[in-house]
Amino acid sequence: MKIALFVGQIYMYSQSEVIKGIYNECKKNNDELHLFSFYVSNDFKFDLGEYEYIRRMDLDGFDGFILYASAFYSPYIRGLLVEKVKSAGKPCVSIDSYDKDFINISSCNDSAMEELVEHIITKHNVRTINFVGGPNDSNDAKLRLEACRTVMKRYGLKLDDKRICSGNYFVDSGYKAYDYFQKNGLMDADAFVCINDQTAMGVFFRLEEAGYKVPQDYIITGFDHIPQAYNSVPSITSVERFEGKVGETAYKQLVLGTKEDIKIVPRLFTGTSCCKDCDANENKRDLYLKECIKRLMDDSRYIGYVSDCNADFMKFSTVKELYESLPDYQKKYNIPRMSIVIDKNEERRTMEIPYNYDISQENPTTGRIKRNQIFKGQGEGNVYIYSSLHYSDIYYGYIICTNYFEAINNELHHIFINSISNAYESVKKFSAQAEYISQLKDLSYYDPLTKLYNRLGFFETAEEKFELAKKEKRQMYIIFADMDRLKIINDTQGHKKGDSYIADFANILSDSIDETDTVMRFGGDEFVVFGSAESISEVKEQIKLIQDEIIDFNKKGKYSPYILSVSMGYTMIPYDTKKTLYSFIEAADVKMYQAKKEKRESRSGKDRRSGRDRRVCNRRGMNSPLDLSEN
Repeated sequence: MKIALFVGQIYMYSQSEVIKGIYNECKKNNDELHLFSFYVSNDFKFDLGEYEYIRRMDLDGFDGFILYASAFYSPYIRGLLVEKVKSAGKPCVSIDSYDKDFINISSCNDSAMEELVEHIITKHNVRTINFVGGPNDSNDAKLRLEACRTVMKRYGLKLDDKRICSGNYFVDSGYKAYDYFQKNGLMDADAFVCINDQTAMGVFFRLEEAGYKVPQDYIITGFDHIPQAYNSVPSITSVERFEGKVGETAYKQLVLGTKEDIKIVPRLFTGTSCCKDCDANENKRDLYLKECIKRLMDDSRYIGYVSDCNADFMKFSTVKELYESLPDYQKKYNIPRMSIVIDKNEERRTMEIPYNYDISQENPTTGRIKRNQIFKGQGEGNVYIYSSLHYSDIYYGYIICTNYFEAINNELHHIFINSISNAYESVKKFSAQAEYISQLKDLSYYDPLTKLYNRLGFFETAEEKFELAKKEKRQMYIIFADMDRLKIINDTQGHKKGDSYIADFANILSDSIDETDTVMRFGGDEFVVFGSAESISEVKEQIKLIQDEIIDFNKKGKYSPYILSVSMGYTMIPYDTKKTLYSFIEAADVKMYQAKKEKRESRSGKDRRSGRDRRVCNRRGMNSPLDLSEN
């Protein structure tokens, strides 16, 4: 049997105990448990990114669902999830969030809160309460708040709205709540009633810092009966909800397929935060202290890994670098198997698995998975923990960790997943930056009209080739080309046509030379070619090839009655030269002007009234070939 379990904040005590209860039953019966984790924030876009992998997931392959909907604090996301599960048409058990279409398991949180508040009112004469609540959009938090109001009203008391401080179920909520009450002059309360034990511990720590004593100055109560709270000194009065039994019952009800709703009755735990004569068993506390010390040492080691991977991951410019580094970190975290599924396009039927690694094997593998296919793991009786791979609402895919139980014991797994997500975003920014730099380089290195190198690009490239050729003792050459009578084209047909004239010659030049040679638009209608040549005849042959290409181009009559014409000069560069590359360009420029002058003189006896002033002459001359003999 393949069971999908949807839980938010999987490392919180209540959720992790429910997960353990479900998993233990799956293990007994060789069922697969696919755990879909979801971490909430105060950022709606982040929550959408967290949910996206569930939205895209095809759930048809699962046999049933267990939904801990109350742990999804966003009503919008919770609603999307419920509708997603319902659309699959499979049996579903809902924990602490009633739905008429599901099998419902309740831990009676509201009645338990009533019993707790009644205890401190009747046994300890509490009259004024500061209430430290949960998220405003959490149904469970609302029920506990209303339970407190109901009991106080029953005894003729009132919970003022100003004495309610909403939080997020974590320790920092307790700190913030104390500061809120202190700032607003509301420290005249008898008790702090907290939405859960974590916030109660936060209030307790802050009170101690301020010099108050518990329960002498204030009574504190929590909810959930977590080990940190009942092993504290004083131990926190709380409600034990038997989460492990809740998970076990949810599994059994799903397998049975019964529609009977089940209530798991919680138990009030009175600690020394209100009752002075109650205390935890000292032997149990000592054992817990040892466990905490070991956990603290392990966590400090893992926190070092988190710091290291954050620093490493942010340096990567490609995902390949990320995948190459992950096996080492996977081994450090002792994650038995980890797979990354990339979901680039929702329309595609398959998704890429660029990283799939079992730490017992030598190397990671890659593959693909069909969108409607459940991830194939290591067989029955295992748990597969899914986490969304995203940056804010920018979604990349998801990560699956197999049999990695540390993920439900602390927040470090979630931080590690976030580090991987941030690495994807960092790589994306590196790529965008590289593209931007490339575009800037194109703008600074290339002439926008001809796409040839400009002076900066030419000398950046040619100087390296120049030095290399000298080192390898290869002769070089420079050809300097100048277009004839471009001004006539510009004056008679416009500068747009003149630009076209320049671009066409640039194309001819590029097509005529060897790809290892370097060409630039020197400026205006002037061009330079730089390359290697063994002899003068080889350079002359290169110039002839260019002129032949010009003749073939002119046969097409694109600029009729004008023709494209170019004057060219060249110079050879010995490999042992001490001169600069630019000096040889100047020398080739001088020879080009000599060639242009000779061409002009060859036309001097022609009839100028024939209209030849109104068209560009062929660079080779109709009757006098261009003399490019070596000086």
